[in-house]
Amino acid sequence: MRKRGRRILRWLTIIVALMGFAVGSLLGCRAWRQHEISNAIAIRSPSGIDSLEKVRLGGIDQSIQIRGRDRTNPILLMLHGGPGISEMPFGYVNAELEQYFTIVQWDQRGAGKSFSTSIPADSMTLPQLVRDAEQLVELLRARFRQERIFIVGHLTGTVIGVLLAQQHPEFVRAYVGISQVADLNTTEQLPYDFAMHTAVERNNEEAVRELRQIGLPPFSTEKQLQISQKWVNTFAPDRFAAIAPDRLKLLFFSPFCSLADLWQMVRGAKFSFDHLWREFFAVNLFEQVPRLDAPVYFFEGRNDHVVTRRVATQYFDRLDAPRGKHLVSFESSAHWPQLDEPEKFRRVMVEHVLAENR
Repeated sequence: MRKRGRRILRWLTIIVALMGFAVGSLLGCRAWRQHEISNAIAIRSPSGIDSLEKVRLGGIDQSIQIRGRDRTNPILLMLHGGPGISEMPFGYVNAELEQYFTIVQWDQRGAGKSFSTSIPADSMTLPQLVRDAEQLVELLRARFRQERIFIVGHLTGTVIGVLLAQQHPEFVRAYVGISQVADLNTTEQLPYDFAMHTAVERNNEEAVRELRQIGLPPFSTEKQLQISQKWVNTFAPDRFAAIAPDRLKLLFFSPFCSLADLWQMVRGAKFSFDHLWREFFAVNLFEQVPRLDAPVYFFEGRNDHVVTRRVATQYFDRLDAPRGKHLVSFESSAHWPQLDEPEKFRRVMVEHVLAENR
């Protein structure tokens, strides 16, 4: 018996050692890749800027990253989606844009590096996020002495962006909505239909049962929404799923994200979503924002099963935009065109958005 116990212990020791070696190798590979990326995108120009800062917005400290090769270039403020999903770690994918813009990545109240357990739950509202954005824009305009800036929203960040552009067209050089949200209750019906149709087609009894149990959108609970999105992501091709392996890889090797930051992102995403999802699902931009007095660009992925382009296109068609509106289709993208097709994203941003709004 003792001999057998020693043998088991020996094998357990070997397994633990191998696992430790594998984890160590993976972390070593991560560190090497992060160093390689950091060198490739380093800001070396004397007139450039590369800064990670805390700014006071709405009474709490929030994190912003500012990067650009020439600080006199036009300011481009990125509004991430989620709600609560920091996109600062993905900024390196579009680093070529830093030659043309001074890019500001902002972790919104409760998200990413701005997450804190001390944030009052009652301050987690959509109007407060918009007020925070207004304050940030005022700070950037004063600091960089620019009257107008570019606003780029992604997913639920497009709601903040549209409301900001509606209320303050005077400081918006142009608005870009990536995977534009217009009415999430209507939008959720289409992914649900996709999931149910695919489940029936593939004879997936578990999926059919769960989707029938939660009923049709609009959903009244977070659990219903999570189940619907689970099956949408299950049936969508890997590269077009909301949590795609390629995007997880980009996140893991990001030079802007430590392991502690990854955990902070998870906590912030849950905190933000728990407090904000109902408000975002109550938004109907068809009714609330029928007109924008700023140049408008919508970037839509053809394969988006999360924020479907059909609803975004309907909103685009109805939107009154006297200073011009443009719909750009990304044929090989889902709801992250800036990551799925970074070269096309860069080209459109420089050759159209920037060139047409100098």
